[in-house]
Amino acid sequence: MFSKIQFKPMLLCTLAWLLVILVIDFLPALGLIVALFATLPGIILWHRSIHSFGFSVFITFIFATLTGSVLLMSFMMIVFVMSALIGRLLQQRASKERILYMTTLVSSVLTLGVMMFLQSIRQLPYAHEMLEPYQAIVDQAAAMQDVDEASKEVLNASVQQLAIQMPGLIVITLALFMFLTLVIICPILRKFKIATPVFRPLFLWQMGRSIFIIYAIALLVGMTTEPATTMNSISVNFQVVLGFLLVIQGLSFIHYVCVMNRLHISLTIVFVMLGIVFYPLTRLIGLLDIGLNLKGMIKKR
Repeated sequence: MFSKIQFKPMLLCTLAWLLVILVIDFLPALGLIVALFATLPGIILWHRSIHSFGFSVFITFIFATLTGSVLLMSFMMIVFVMSALIGRLLQQRASKERILYMTTLVSSVLTLGVMMFLQSIRQLPYAHEMLEPYQAIVDQAAAMQDVDEASKEVLNASVQQLAIQMPGLIVITLALFMFLTLVIICPILRKFKIATPVFRPLFLWQMGRSIFIIYAIALLVGMTTEPATTMNSISVNFQVVLGFLLVIQGLSFIHYVCVMNRLHISLTIVFVMLGIVFYPLTRLIGLLDIGLNLKGMIKKR
């Protein structure tokens, strides 16, 4: 086994990961930027030697354990899995869209699983506890404005709804984080002679019709179940995540219309930005596009 280990790449990858740990541990603000590059050493080493990758993971995890930070250990575990996953998908010549979907799915499952475990051992506060500072600000603002009881109930309900939607918001955040990560690291990977795909133009992005069906089921469950129940919370988070996908589909349709009408790139950017600003309408457009195939109707004309 040791004969298959490439010590120089392994040492460089391990040092890079140790630097990531030190930066995140001592400079958390800078750690947000460093986290975007955290999978890069592992992906490169995965392509050099899988055995070297495994040995580097072992050494790095021991070092992360010595910091005594459970959150840092959890983060590095997710980085290891993401590095191996992206490296494997690149070897399989997967499209960048598939890499984005798979990494978002796996990182979301791991992150939410780790969060639930840490909450169960009281190493991480629950959602409502995380929002206590925000709740205090809402209460203070309500007292200063002297709002009536009905308005206070609406404000408190909004905070509770935010706590319920937190898993869905985490998934969306991870999707955006993974998208930004892929945009940043893929050009760097090409410098190391690792073949990487490119994102297709936005107007070619097409979600499966299954999203339309699942979204309809989630809406139905949300309307027929009592608030604050487990099924209602699950349906609400499905609506949040699927709603995000529908917004992307709506933006894809807007871009498609702009391309079909050969609008100038500046006008296209303006219309896409308007679609982001008025996302509820864009979400509806995406829903109609998936359900009725609006792009196909325009193409036939």
